[in-house]
Amino acid sequence: MPWKETSKVDSRRSFIAAVESDMWSFSQVCHQFDISRKTGYKWLHRFRLEGSEGLFDRSRRPNRVRYATDPEIQDLLLAERDSHPAWGARKLCKRLENRGITPPPERTANRILKREGRIQPHTLSLQEEPKCFERAHPNDLWQIDHKSAIHGRWARRTVPFVVVDDCTRYLLGLKALSDKGLVSTWEAIWRIFGEFGLPGSVLSDNDQVFHGNNGPSHFEARLLRLGIDILHGRPYHPQTQGKAERLNGTLERELLRNGSFESAEELQAGFDRFRYEYNYERPHESLSMEVPGALYRPSARPRPDKLPEMEYPAGTILRKVHKDGWLSYKGYCVEVGVGLRGQRVEIREVDYGVEVYYGRYRIRGKRLDEQTMTRDYKVGGTRRRRGTSLRATPCAPSPEEKPVTNVVAQPVT
Repeated sequence: MPWKETSKVDSRRSFIAAVESDMWSFSQVCHQFDISRKTGYKWLHRFRLEGSEGLFDRSRRPNRVRYATDPEIQDLLLAERDSHPAWGARKLCKRLENRGITPPPERTANRILKREGRIQPHTLSLQEEPKCFERAHPNDLWQIDHKSAIHGRWARRTVPFVVVDDCTRYLLGLKALSDKGLVSTWEAIWRIFGEFGLPGSVLSDNDQVFHGNNGPSHFEARLLRLGIDILHGRPYHPQTQGKAERLNGTLERELLRNGSFESAEELQAGFDRFRYEYNYERPHESLSMEVPGALYRPSARPRPDKLPEMEYPAGTILRKVHKDGWLSYKGYCVEVGVGLRGQRVEIREVDYGVEVYYGRYRIRGKRLDEQTMTRDYKVGGTRRRRGTSLRATPCAPSPEEKPVTNVVAQPVT
């Protein structure tokens, strides 16, 4: 026969029944239930006043809290939460502090928000431990990204283009583009270069406009002409561009989810308001609750008036890239990417074949053999010459040269 589980209330009922049976003295009953006489008289008194309901535990909440949060402070905290539904207690307290108001402790603020129904509990599960990297100085690295297209009430879709500084999280640009194409994307980032200067490097995903398949894309080639190094995240690993992706989530929660926009111009006005708030009002936890605008400084490298041409030392072997993205050298075909079409590149002979340089950047290493000999073929009725093996073989850069442009940004802990 299994043991019966007995609750505290059931034990107290048994204690009262034993006392009222008059079979034992009060001291004997207390000793039997392993309680003091004071505790026994307490429960007996409660039972005689309230009946069985008096045997339940009472709330230990104090009738008066000596250091309770001022109701006006609570109202201000809730008002800030209503104005910024995606902000947590830490940011809201920092916001009150910036306004010259002494906020409650963070845990107290969190309890107030939960009590008033402003915070819903949620759980977060991670498949793998996150890894973080951060550059030491502003403009060492910018992260860029195209957010998912927005289909508003106007005729055409709009694509948000995001540019954020890796060190300070400063939102350099948030533009509503008509598409993800080269023209609109380059015009947007060219204006940002003019306002803030040039970064040391740019990190992006592998979207078509940002990353060429067999060499630099048109966008990458223009960045190289400005002396900007290029980094790409691993495919299917958006966490590499974590700061841009995190910004996209904040933008969705704080503006786009509940926003109603009648035109692309109205959406851009909303982007401008969000950008100002993000840079100068919204505290950032990774910045010790500072705002990005307090830490960011423009780059010391100003943007030129126009794209400079790549320069090469005298006596180097130069070839012009065909419009299909390949060049011919000693009867061999070397593909370098359509992003370099019409541009001059340098050929350097090495032990295993040749290497191709675009300015100071090494683009390709190529083995020269019978499979790379040029041959005639027809495209669209026009006879052209092209190699049978077009994909160049990557090779390791020499120590004194810049690394290859198409690299993966590895997180640095």
